[in-house]
Amino acid sequence: MREDMDKLIVERPRRGGGVQGDGRVFRNSRERGSHLGMKRGYDHPKGLNENLQPLRRWLHKQVHRPWDKVWSELCQGIDRRSTVQAHIFLHIDDFVVRDAVMHGGEVLVRSRWWAGSDRVPLREAPHVELFVHPGTGILLPNRYRRGSAQRRKAEREAKVAAAQGVVKPYAPYHAIDAVTQWHRIDGCWWEVTLARVPEVRRLEPAPRCYDVLRRCLVTRRGCEPPAFGTADTMAMYGRPNVYAECMRKLGRAEVRSRLGERG
Repeated sequence: MREDMDKLIVERPRRGGGVQGDGRVFRNSRERGSHLGMKRGYDHPKGLNENLQPLRRWLHKQVHRPWDKVWSELCQGIDRRSTVQAHIFLHIDDFVVRDAVMHGGEVLVRSRWWAGSDRVPLREAPHVELFVHPGTGILLPNRYRRGSAQRRKAEREAKVAAAQGVVKPYAPYHAIDAVTQWHRIDGCWWEVTLARVPEVRRLEPAPRCYDVLRRCLVTRRGCEPPAFGTADTMAMYGRPNVYAECMRKLGRAEVRSRLGERG
């Protein structure tokens, strides 16, 4: 951390105070009250003007490091005995979620910073930039945040298309083996690994799995409106009760060699 990090963040001119309006005239008039507060009659009181971008950039550079070491460096670089500098620690929660919990093998965070016990999976919280893993204590980025705006746009378009009864066209695929398929998306080939959807047990909620290709949650009873492809699993993968567990982009040489062998 830079030695002058505290100066970069807090030592800036305060906002406001340039134009006070008729505050002085009001305080000197006969109509004023007998007891006035220090800010009474001023239209533009001064406020804090922190520059938090250096702090955000520094925190993003500390990913994949133990949070205890990152916190230690913060305490060394910023004097918490100073009221002005101690105010910086209040903004750390704006960028880092430190109270994430693990439930059912999934990281849960607050749906919003003001929410009490309302927690959602990390993939449903695009507002989270960084979080401390509850198991390892490592500072990690929220990889679901990348492209969240595009996913939300695709989901809105899919809902509109579903309401209008329009099915988005889907390109054919190549089955490599029992669990591997190649899908062509926007001119690029992706290798998709399939997995079976867990069966529904009696008196228990249906387990949900996230389909990385269709970008939606699926169960044995159906799936949410997909952002890509179709909700019909048979038309999507050629078999029922499966979902895309993971996918990777294929290179041109690999595609040419494999498709050339297939004739």
